[in-house]
Amino acid sequence: MTASIPLTHDCITPADQSPSAGSSINILALAPPAALRQAVIRPTLAYLGVTSAAAENLLLGTLLTMASLPEGKQPPGGIGPFGISHQVHERIWDDYLATNPDQASLIRGLASQRCFLRDPHAELGYNFAYATAIAWLVYQQHLTELDEDLSIADLAQLWQSLYPHRDGVPADFLSSWNRADDHRPAALAFSP
Repeated sequence: MTASIPLTHDCITPADQSPSAGSSINILALAPPAALRQAVIRPTLAYLGVTSAAAENLLLGTLLTMASLPEGKQPPGGIGPFGISHQVHERIWDDYLATNPDQASLIRGLASQRCFLRDPHAELGYNFAYATAIAWLVYQQHLTELDEDLSIADLAQLWQSLYPHRDGVPADFLSSWNRADDHRPAALAFSP
């Protein structure tokens, strides 16, 4: 008798191996910030119809900050590179995307076909484009417009006031930004 290989599968990872709350990978150990901007942040924002250097900088700064925040400042139960908790994820879907079906459809298009239905929170840990989109929505639900002239210090203030963390301060964002030296200067110049 020979073993057969299934042609289809329910999910790439079994449910008992989904990312748990509080577990995250330091994505910056795998790719430099400029590459993350070019390969994930910019294309994800473009997919959502956002072509903004300020939005790119805000998400890159958020990613850098969340990767370097000490555990005591990390959001409780944060998952994935952006440290988004189950509660924040559910709030985005229930309170924000539920009122915007077109955008909900776009976001759902980034998620895995079957895995999302079985464990939607796992997408935050395994699907970088999906996690990036949800991180953007954390900001977008509060912002009517993002001024392109905002400085990195201004973006740090937005991060502190709008993004979930515990007692983070703008200096956390600024120091993370300044430590990542490969995102300057070319990455600061937005080109669609």
